[in-house]
Amino acid sequence: MLFRNPLIPLALDLNSRDPQVRLEAVHKLVRRLADPGFLEILRQQRLVPLLYASLSRFPRREVGRVPHREELRRDYLEQLKGCQLQEKETGILARAFAEAGVEGILLKGGDLRRRLYEDPVCRPMGDVDVLISPADLDMVRVILEKKGYSRNPKDMDRIPDFNRRFAWEELYAGPGEKKVFFDIHWEIRKMGAFYRLPYGPLRARATPGEEGFLILSPEHLLMNLCLHTLEEWEQAGVMKLVDLDRALTRLPVDWELFLGDAAMFRVQGAMGRVLREMAKFRPQSVPPWVLEQLSAVRLGWSERFILSRRVGSLLVASLATLGRHLPVREWPAYLKGKLWPDPAFFQANPTIFRTRTGFWRHLMKRTRDRT
Repeated sequence: MLFRNPLIPLALDLNSRDPQVRLEAVHKLVRRLADPGFLEILRQQRLVPLLYASLSRFPRREVGRVPHREELRRDYLEQLKGCQLQEKETGILARAFAEAGVEGILLKGGDLRRRLYEDPVCRPMGDVDVLISPADLDMVRVILEKKGYSRNPKDMDRIPDFNRRFAWEELYAGPGEKKVFFDIHWEIRKMGAFYRLPYGPLRARATPGEEGFLILSPEHLLMNLCLHTLEEWEQAGVMKLVDLDRALTRLPVDWELFLGDAAMFRVQGAMGRVLREMAKFRPQSVPPWVLEQLSAVRLGWSERFILSRRVGSLLVASLATLGRHLPVREWPAYLKGKLWPDPAFFQANPTIFRTRTGFWRHLMKRTRDRT
């Protein structure tokens, strides 16, 4: 089983439309709060705001005594401040995009907290993800720099124009003590860039959302959530399943369209892996015929190994990606940037990669990483 965590059923029950199911989940989680270290586990999974909002919807007499109630409240209020700051900066960026004639599509939390959650504070996030056209990358860099945002040193070009040709995202940190981060994507790539959702088809079905940005169609949002959950399960994975559960139960997914686009993007293997796991917790969330069609797709050895997430699967994904997505004529420039970055890249990252030898040691360690 891919998703193993005893918190999953309780967290998903907080999503239930049945108040009695939600109340029972609140009771069970509140009882666990008396256990040493459990509050910290909830924080690691980013579940504190959701729990606090859920128990606040019931009279105190129904909930009973809540250990650490004041800490839960403080965490919620702190998250509220962060949410308000992120939304303020997102609105500012959206207006700057509009003035420059640039379109952006909100991804993940920036979209989900308004589309799928009654209380946006219940969907914490570390950064705001925005998808842009590859043609607008230079303009977006200028916009962010004028707003005082700085690019993450690890996302600096390894060789001239490397990012535009071979990468897919750049992280920007805002000014001030309480920074807001924007993760700018011009393509969605996951699992060592083996799986890709290109901008063009996503933009074709995107619709206007809040904050002045576009939002993905339900089918493409679900694909992105599946890929994100599969790749980053170890990072607040239970919250990612809460997202998936809400998407599956609250969005009008056209399953024929979903399957057609999954085939076009060649992501059926990843979709089947995640949705089969979700169906174990929510049997009615995915139509059986959809799971059957996804399971009928024959996968090659490399893709099966990538989906296994075993030791070394990231290396296999990186090598398989060359043949799957990159023309042979592009290999020399790509490999040069990956294996022999220019001195400017090391100068931008003096504390991470002090020397070329240290960089190679880092690459050698990465060969054992999981996707």
